[in-house]
Amino acid sequence: MNVEQFEGAELHLHVTGSISAALVPWWIHWLRQLNPDVVVNVSVSRSATQFVTVKALRHLANGQVWTDAWDDPSLPAEVNSGQSGAAECFIVFPATLDTLMRLAQGRADSPALLMLQVTDRPIVIADTLPGSNEIVESNLKTLRLRPNIAFAPRVTGVRASNRAAAEVGFNLPGAIAVANEMVKKGSVHE
Repeated sequence: MNVEQFEGAELHLHVTGSISAALVPWWIHWLRQLNPDVVVNVSVSRSATQFVTVKALRHLANGQVWTDAWDDPSLPAEVNSGQSGAAECFIVFPATLDTLMRLAQGRADSPALLMLQVTDRPIVIADTLPGSNEIVESNLKTLRLRPNIAFAPRVTGVRASNRAAAEVGFNLPGAIAVANEMVKKGSVHE
C-alpha cells in the first residue's frame, strides 16, 4: 500500500460509536508505526466504548486520550477553544451517522462536538454511514459548506451486518492525505 505520512507534528482522532471503532487500535498502531514522531490525541464517544476501550487507546496513542464526556477528569481545558493540544487537524474516525447529523446541526452537547464546532482547524470525516436518504444528504451538504471540513476518499469495504461490499469513508490513509492538503492550504478545501 502506497501511503503518505502525516506532514504535521500532532493530530487528533475522534472515535465514535460504530463497530468500525473496534478497528481503531490497529489503525493507531499503524499510524504511530508510520509516523513515530507524530503526537496522536484521541477522544472517544461513550457509544464508541461499546466497541473499544479507552484503556487500550491510552496504551497505543502517545498524546491525550479522553472520553467525550463533561465529567471525564482527563478532559483537557482547551477543548472549549477548539483545540486539542497542538493538533493541526482533527479526523473523525469512524464518523457515525449520529455524529455527522449532530455536527451538521451545530450541536455542541459533548466536549468533542464543542471542540469540532468552534475550531478553525481542518476536520476530516471518515464516515461509516449505513445508508442514505434526503435528510442524510441534506446534512452532508451542510457539512460540505464549512471551509474547514472535508471527507476522506471512499473505499470499498465490507458491511459488518451482512458482509456485503459497500463504499465507506473509513479510510485513515485517505483521511491523512486530505488532512495534509488542508493543513497546507490553511483549512480550505475545494
